[in-house]
Amino acid sequence: MNIIRLISIFIAGAFWLWTEGAQAAEMVSHRGFYSMKMGTVRQGSDFIGVRGKMGLTMEQTCDGWTLSQTRRMDLGTPDGGEVLQDLRFTAWESSDGKRYRFFASNNVNGEREDFRGRAMKSSTNGSGDANFRVPDGRKIPLPEGIKFPLGHTAWLIDRALAGERQVSAPVFDGADGEGPQQVTAFIGPRLKSGKHLSKVQQEALGALSQRPGWNIRMGFYELDTQVSAPDYEVEVLQLDNGITPTLILDYQDFTVVLTLEKLEEIPSPDCQ
Repeated sequence: MNIIRLISIFIAGAFWLWTEGAQAAEMVSHRGFYSMKMGTVRQGSDFIGVRGKMGLTMEQTCDGWTLSQTRRMDLGTPDGGEVLQDLRFTAWESSDGKRYRFFASNNVNGEREDFRGRAMKSSTNGSGDANFRVPDGRKIPLPEGIKFPLGHTAWLIDRALAGERQVSAPVFDGADGEGPQQVTAFIGPRLKSGKHLSKVQQEALGALSQRPGWNIRMGFYELDTQVSAPDYEVEVLQLDNGITPTLILDYQDFTVVLTLEKLEEIPSPDCQ
């Protein structure tokens, strides 16, 4: 189980048409603040409690998007101990989805690991390479069809708009120094605006949350694995403007529920 992986692939930014998608996902730039609680604890789990919070800022630049994410998660163990995580992630992705830069700092119980680098996709078949500056010299090949976090989110919305129910693609974010994963998504029926959030949450989040969306469950697999079970799964309520009001992180023996409590729109930049 990898509890270090960030969830940066579910975030998006300002009204904008992502050029990589077959359609054109309209995303809204925003800053969001999430609460966190333990969901299901299954028999034999290493963790029985959780507290924490997550903050996300996605801001459009004139040639792409920047994403900043912070997550503090304290996991309680059956013997009364704690695993303390402080995870920070910053990335930039070009508007055409071909260039990507990232920085991650993962601090678990006082032991810190940093990852920094960039990746680029070929214009011919969509494959590429990720080159890490930290750790120095690490190079990871990226397979054909690789997607970076924001492009993957937009692509999922496009596939949902097209009525598809199961899709799969390799995704790379660089958040933990490892290579890409194969992400298989199961997309539920389209939910009408106002039918998926409580009135209290709609009032707290405002007009940006009053959009149609889908429940999407994603399984994360190592590339080319023969194992049928995913490393972990994530279920999201994905609105068609890129806002994600609810996420459930499923680590097989326990789940963590993140709920969007506050949402702020970020103005588009003046690129004239």
